[in-house]
Amino acid sequence: DTRMEKILKKANELGHLLKANEIVNRYQDVVKKLEGSEDSRKLMEELANMSRAFEENEQAGKPIEPEMKKDLAELQEKAKADDLISEFLATQAYYVNILTQVNEAIANPQGEPPKESEIILPGDTDKGIIIT
Repeated sequence: DTRMEKILKKANELGHLLKANEIVNRYQDVVKKLEGSEDSRKLMEELANMSRAFEENEQAGKPIEPEMKKDLAELQEKAKADDLISEFLATQAYYVNILTQVNEAIANPQGEPPKESEIILPGDTDKGIIIT
């Protein structure tokens, strides 16, 4: 196998491991439920838009109107009271944690790297071609 084939094979294995993970499956299920609930989905969208506007005003140094603060607080309370949104946010936190750990493991692998090197360096045309 070439180096790229080995990488893709390991990526495929990782994909299967993630698909078999209970938290990943639960997250995917709750996302489908959320997409199927018009009320919860709209509330999430409103909250995201309001939060974005609030943050943009803060970053731009614009004053935050009391009405905007009140509206955001009300949306946050509605979201907390929505069981589906609460489940989504809790599950999402675990899901993001898993992906963060996977990304960290990829970025900073532990242990010894593989001994053989099939990496093609620029100028090593006798070893093959680099596909970009």
